[in-house]
Order: sequence, then structure tokens, then C-alpha cells
Amino acid sequence: MGYNKDRMEETGNRKNTEDSLTTLEALLQVTFHDRSLLQRAVTHHSCCSETAVRDSYDTLEFLGDAIISAHVVEYIYRTFPNASEGEMTALKSEVVSRRVFAVIGQQLGLFSYIRVDIANLRTFNERSRDSLCADVLEAVVGALHIDQGPDVARAFVARTVFPMIELVSRQTLDTNPKGRLQKIVLQRSGSLPRYRVLEQSGRNNDRVFLVGVFEHEVLLGVGRASSIKEAGRLAAREALELQQKKEKF
Repeated sequence: MGYNKDRMEETGNRKNTEDSLTTLEALLQVTFHDRSLLQRAVTHHSCCSETAVRDSYDTLEFLGDAIISAHVVEYIYRTFPNASEGEMTALKSEVVSRRVFAVIGQQLGLFSYIRVDIANLRTFNERSRDSLCADVLEAVVGALHIDQGPDVARAFVARTVFPMIELVSRQTLDTNPKGRLQKIVLQRSGSLPRYRVLEQSGRNNDRVFLVGVFEHEVLLGVGRASSIKEAGRLAAREALELQQKKEKF
């Protein structure tokens, strides 16, 4: 009876693992040919310390990190052709980071499927959870590349990571749009952008300014705010957004 009970428990555990992997595949919108690669991609070395090189996600994570980085760099290069090398490097460094990968992993719901022996970890907290999600995201990309080739891996990166490039880029626009616009205009025409007040309405504390930013006599963008400085910042931001749209088409 003991033997049969052990066999039943083993079969049940295997079935639970298979069910979990099936659910994870649906979540990731992929189906693995070799599902053992997916299981390895979600297995932390704490669960298999003696066979970690073969059974944990460590080396898949290494591969996935390189693949994601390459695709992100190409996307940035093609999407922002007027950005300087320094600007491209800064954007790439922000996107290909533990923080951003953790956000993506959490959004995908990866943590519920990660196999980790928490008792064997020195500490476990929110940072540990984020780190695991980032690791597994990279490992999944590596596993996909091995299992189904570069096109499927790239499609997964495009679906999960590329949207974050757009988000991070927009956040960069918000921080110093006038500085970014100045660099672009200087590189393009050797001149500085000029800001002009186009309209002024209201009285005293209720005044509203419409400011335009120009490259020579070409209007690049406009901004409206209660101060000339803020209206100028919004004008520069609109100019950068319009520039990005032109670069995509």
C-alpha cells in the first residue's frame, strides 16, 4: 500500500506540474515542443542545487538576457534614428534593467509559476520576488529561442518588452523635453530652437500662454499653460512627440 501511495503521489505531482505548465503556456501565448525547457525556465537553482546547471534557469537566463538586449537595441535604432548614441544607450540601459523586467514579469503573472525553495534562500522579500520574475522572463526568452527559433523568441519580446520601450521613452520626454529638442535641432540644422509667445489670454493670476517652438521659421510644436516656462516645456514635448511619429512612418 505504501508503494502504491508513493506512486499515486508521484503521478499526482507530475500531473499538477503538467497542468501548471499548460496554464503558463496559455498565459505566455506560446506552446513548447519540449516542455521540459519551460519547466527548467521557471526553476530556481534552490530546487536543484546539485544539478543546477542542467535543471535550473541560470544558463537560459544568460541566453535570454543577450537575446532581449539585441532586439531592444535594434528596435531603438530603427524607431529613433535621430537619437544620439548616448541617448540610445541611456534608453537601452533603462529598458534592459532588472526593474523593468520585474515589472513585465509581474504583469505577466510569472511568480505563481516559479519553482523556488524559499527555505533555502537567505532572505525573501518583495525585491526577491521582483528579481525572480526578471530572471524567469529572461529564461523564458532563452527557452523559446532554443525550442522554436529566433522568430518566435523575437515575437514574444516584441509583445512583452517593446511596449515598455515606448513607455520609458515617453517618461524621458517628460523629464527634460527642451534639452532633448535642443540636441536634435542643433544636430539637424546647427541652430537653437526658439520659443515665442503666440497668444496670451486671461487676467493676472488667470493668465494662459500659448507658446510655439520654432526651428528657423518652421513651427515644431505648441504648448498652452499658465506660465510661459511650462508652456514652452509642453511645446518642446509636442515637438518631440511629432518627431517620433514622423520617424515611424
